[in-house]
This record gives sequence, structure tokens and C-alpha cells, in this order.
Amino acid sequence: MIGDGTDPAQRGRLNIDVKVIQRIAAKAAARHPHVGASSGGLLGIGEKRDFGALPPVEVNLAGNIASVKLKVGIRFPANLRNITAEIRDGIVNDLQRFTGVTAAPVDIDIQWLENAPAARRIL
Repeated sequence: MIGDGTDPAQRGRLNIDVKVIQRIAAKAAARHPHVGASSGGLLGIGEKRDFGALPPVEVNLAGNIASVKLKVGIRFPANLRNITAEIRDGIVNDLQRFTGVTAAPVDIDIQWLENAPAARRIL
């Protein structure tokens, strides 16, 4: 029915802040079990590698398109190409699903690699 607020053209506009896009992208990346980020410290001194921290994300929003850049650490050995593809897909899917924003491009800067914990030997 026109005029009762159900017509999408009559509802108004929705503005999503860049910080919301950043947070969704960071959470999507952090969901991956091989992804970590640097945390703590001041000016790079005293930082630690943390697989529970959200990676820093930079977003430039132009209309309904977001260019996303993030810095991550990754557990190694692992296939870096596959992991970054999975991170990228997670970010693209979450941004589209939750906000309707298209993420293109998604640039991933791998800043460090962390050795995966060694498997314990059973003697």
C-alpha cells in the first residue's frame, strides 16, 4: 500500500558509517583460524602477535563500493593463497549480507608469519 511506509522509495535513506564497515571486515577476517593481528604496544614497541585480536582495517567508501585494506599475521606453514582467498571471500560476503556494500578490492597485507604450534609426540 502506498503511503504506509512499506514502499521502499518512501522509507528514506540509510547511511552506514565507515567504522561499521571496518568492524564487519575485521570480524570477518578474524574468524579465520589462521589469522592474527598485532596488539598492545606503543609505536610498534611491545606489540605482541595475537590470534584473538581484530586486524586493523582501512576502508574507503564511495557510494555502495568499499575498498578494503587490512593487515594480518598468519599461522604458518599454510597455503597463503588459499587463506587470503578465504579471508577475502568472508569479507565480501559479510559486507554484502549485512550492509549491502560491495567490497572491491580487498587488499591483504601479510605482516608476519607465526609458526603453528608443534604437534605433541606420543611415545
